[in-house]
Amino acid sequence: MNKKENAQLSRIAYRNQLKSHKKLYKSGKNWMAATLLTAGVIGGVAFAGNTNVHADATTPAQDTGTIEAPAQNSELQQAQADAQAQQKAIDNGNADLANQQQQLSNLQSQQTAAQQALDQAKQAQQQATANDPAVQQAQADYNKAQQQVNGQTTKVEEDNNAVQQAQSEVDKANAEAQQQQQEADQKVQQAQDTVKQSINQTVEKTKQDDQNKIAQLENQGKAQANQQLNDQISDANGQFTDAQNKVNDTNSQISNLQGQVQDLQNQQSSSQTDSNIKQVPNGYIDYSKSLLENVSRNNLWAPADMNANANGNIVEQNLYISPDNDKGNLNYANPNHGVNTSLSQYDNYYSTKFDGVNGKIGMTDAQKQELAILMMNQINHAREQRGLKPFTMTEQKYNQAQIRAAQPSAETLTHSENDIVSAFGQDQYENLAYIPFSGTTNMLSLLSDADSTLSSMLNADASSDWGHRENFLMDTGDLSYDAAFGIHLTSDGQYYVLTFDYDGPAHNNTPNMMDRIANYAAMGPITPSANTVDNSAKINNLNSQINNLKNALASQQAEYNQAQAKLQDLQAKKANVQFDLSQLTASQQDEYNKAKDDLANLDTWKSNQLANINENSIVKNAQSEATQIKNAANQKVKDAKNAFNNALSVKKQDEKDLKSLEQDLDAKQTKLDKAKAKVSANTAQAVKNAQAKLDSIKNQIKDLNNKIATTKANISQAQVLLAQANKKIQDLQNATNPSTPAKGDDNKGSETPTQPAKPDEGNKDHGTTPAKPSNPSKGDDKGTTTTPTKPSTPTKSDDNKNGETPTQPTTPAKPDTGNASISNQAGHKPAKSDSSEATKTATPDKPTIVLPTTGSESATSAGSQGQYINVVSKDTAKPQAGIEAPVVETINVSFGTKTEPMTREEYKAQQAKLPQTGNENSKAVIALGVLSGMFGLGLVAKSKKEF
Repeated sequence: MNKKENAQLSRIAYRNQLKSHKKLYKSGKNWMAATLLTAGVIGGVAFAGNTNVHADATTPAQDTGTIEAPAQNSELQQAQADAQAQQKAIDNGNADLANQQQQLSNLQSQQTAAQQALDQAKQAQQQATANDPAVQQAQADYNKAQQQVNGQTTKVEEDNNAVQQAQSEVDKANAEAQQQQQEADQKVQQAQDTVKQSINQTVEKTKQDDQNKIAQLENQGKAQANQQLNDQISDANGQFTDAQNKVNDTNSQISNLQGQVQDLQNQQSSSQTDSNIKQVPNGYIDYSKSLLENVSRNNLWAPADMNANANGNIVEQNLYISPDNDKGNLNYANPNHGVNTSLSQYDNYYSTKFDGVNGKIGMTDAQKQELAILMMNQINHAREQRGLKPFTMTEQKYNQAQIRAAQPSAETLTHSENDIVSAFGQDQYENLAYIPFSGTTNMLSLLSDADSTLSSMLNADASSDWGHRENFLMDTGDLSYDAAFGIHLTSDGQYYVLTFDYDGPAHNNTPNMMDRIANYAAMGPITPSANTVDNSAKINNLNSQINNLKNALASQQAEYNQAQAKLQDLQAKKANVQFDLSQLTASQQDEYNKAKDDLANLDTWKSNQLANINENSIVKNAQSEATQIKNAANQKVKDAKNAFNNALSVKKQDEKDLKSLEQDLDAKQTKLDKAKAKVSANTAQAVKNAQAKLDSIKNQIKDLNNKIATTKANISQAQVLLAQANKKIQDLQNATNPSTPAKGDDNKGSETPTQPAKPDEGNKDHGTTPAKPSNPSKGDDKGTTTTPTKPSTPTKSDDNKNGETPTQPTTPAKPDTGNASISNQAGHKPAKSDSSEATKTATPDKPTIVLPTTGSESATSAGSQGQYINVVSKDTAKPQAGIEAPVVETINVSFGTKTEPMTREEYKAQQAKLPQTGNENSKAVIALGVLSGMFGLGLVAKSKKEF
């Protein structure tokens, strides 16, 4: 049972005791006698000496309530019968277990004696054998042979070590030989790789040199061919330029003459106003005249000083040039120097009728001359403003400049010294640039575009390190160098190539074209007139000249076409020039052919070198060194193997000798065994008998241990069934007759009957401190003089505090603590004692008072449970757990179990409430109780109202 069920049973027993106590006063006319008799008995027990009462030790299955009157319920009776049967089974099992444990102890003692007898028999046998002379001699011979075997075994082991060491040397030599051979092979491979690398490098270098030589010679051949073509092109270009100039000059002359004819025709009528005369600010311009002539004759120039403000004229005769110490900075220019040409008063300047330029063929030669003069006039004014001498521009220098401008190198803005020399006869200072040409325009607009190009070369030339600026502003000292602008329309018609060349003073006597400005000015200004003029004679003369010029132009045009075709053919050849061996000199041809042959034979040479690589001195030296290393390593391996074979031969011989010695040892062992067998034959039977006896006892112990295990299992099973029966009894009692504690005012007698002890619930104060039971198993109860004794021997020291040492069996049997104890239950027995006198079984239906226990009783009691005794009247008791109440009036003593451990104070308090038995004073106190009972009988005679 658990603690909760134990506490519940204890409370039920206590309430039943109170009810019985109350009914004691109402039990009939003899109630007083019964009360006094009971009080006397209890008093005698309570006050009889100092001997403590110990109830039977119980297991949790013994925790029951107080037994009361029998129940009429058949199910309850059956449960009680089951409980009694299980209790009987437990008691019988405990008796059997104690008997088996005693038998076990006896067998263990017998086992010890049998073992000692066997040891003595063996010792006697050994002693007899050791003292026999024949055995001693055989033993000596055996020992000597064993020493020889041991010595030879040691030698064989040394041989094994020597063989292993020799094998290690062989393995080591093999490993070193393999390593050295690998290293030697690696060196040979490295030598071969080095030679291969050298061969490859030689091949690559030779191939590169030959290819470079071939490319160089081919380029030289092409360059020489190009030079020849360039010379031819230069000559053809000169011829083409001459033809072109002739054509242009003739066209210009024809155009000029036609213009004169037109002018003369316009003057035929005296009444007609000249429509070519247009008014502009500060004067007039004549559409029939060139821009240069109009500006020069009517002085329509803008101020020559670039720092001066505008004067209303738009044609510049100077250029702004930034300071030398701040080149490219345009912020110094006077913003008021120019005019607003978008005003309508300047519209007449920008008509294509005013010195117009053909959008397809571009400027005429006369217009080119005019533009060259206008630009040179601006450069000269800029130079004069800086204190430099002006340039001249002779007609010859101008014509040479036109040749230079027509050359392809000029069109690509390339300063070709050959072309320059071919055009001018010697090298020149030169500037090259482009003038944008957007188609049909007039000379004033073209001059404006040319001024932008000149301004860029003067003020935005940092990328050319200001070389163009320096050429324009060269200090020529006191001399005027002869310079000229060349002007040529590019093949795509988008730009004019502009060249500027000079080398020194004029080398010819041709006219200075810059004088035309002064010549035009001397002609006087152009003004409107209305005179009638007859120009027919002049017109006829001019027409005759025009026809002659046209005839000459046809021949010139044929020459021009022929020169142009030749030039184009040479340029096409130059663009597609191919190398030819004939372009080289004889020595160059030899170099070229040798490089070609070397390049063709290079792969063959490489293959031969690689095929015969082992013949290379570097590889031969490496192979020779590798062979020496391998031979030395192989010799070392051979020596190690010879040493191993020698060690192995020695080992085999020693093993053969060892085998012979071992055979001799076996023979001496056989002789020794026979000698011992002969001597020990007399004592062998005694040893055999002793062994047989010991084996028999061990088998009996084994069987007995199995029986003990079976008995314990049966007891445990009975305890479980008993607990289940008790639980069922308790449940039936609680269901049929729940008890109510009696009130204290029902006691009407003059004396208060003895009140039964109330079981401790563990959490209530009853006025006394519950006693804690001692632990008999440890023998430390200082309140008693007896010492618990455990069965059998040998002894083992324990916590004995009373001076005696309990004994312990060799193979201790576990004490049984499973016997259930139910107060006044039929078949109940206290635990057995080790004493010779067995404890008697309580008579059914009789009160059971358990006297103090000794020996095994203490050892088998439940040391963790406190015992209590309740005294009740059976004639008024209700059915209690575990038994059926007897029919006669009796006084029963009920036993309960407190499942929780008790302190020593609780134990002492409980002992004070228990009846005292077993001492010398108990009889006197019992007598006093009898007298008290007789006094109670006397009171019965008195008439008393019953309640």
